[in-house]
Amino acid sequence: MKYSQIWKFIYWPTVWALALYPWHPLQPADKMPGTFMTVAGVVLILYGLAVHIVAGKTLKALGHTSGNNSIWPDRLVIKGIYSAMRHPQHLGLTLIPMGIGCLIGSFQAVLAAGWTVAAAFFFVLAVEEPECIRKFGQDYFHYMEQTPPFSLRPSALIQGIKFIKGL
Repeated sequence: MKYSQIWKFIYWPTVWALALYPWHPLQPADKMPGTFMTVAGVVLILYGLAVHIVAGKTLKALGHTSGNNSIWPDRLVIKGIYSAMRHPQHLGLTLIPMGIGCLIGSFQAVLAAGWTVAAAFFFVLAVEEPECIRKFGQDYFHYMEQTPPFSLRPSALIQGIKFIKGL
């Protein structure tokens, strides 16, 4: 397993742990988040899960050649949700801790989640992007020119769901 692939297994659990530490989600009733923060947290978690799942199913269906037994895709996927953003799985994984931070409701939890999200985006752009360029070459450069790394547009998720249903 390559060094950058090992980092992927270490990085995401660390991001999630830092988004929550040292703020415990069970706060006293007088310090619970308001309605807006609760709704925002639930929406971010559900949207993040949906984006991550749709991206995973698309990648599973299109990202592997017949001889590839690895979890790492060996085919560039640019259809479905991947036609709207280059890293939808990572976007989903970053929205979930942000939603948890909103559910905790403290300024410190939201700030910690925000910093870990920023670190996650940096990781994707600094580690994932160069790896994809090495793996897919000019095709990935062309893909980068046409597609943003992340998108919060609901139409991206809808497009991904429609694509999966058509598989």
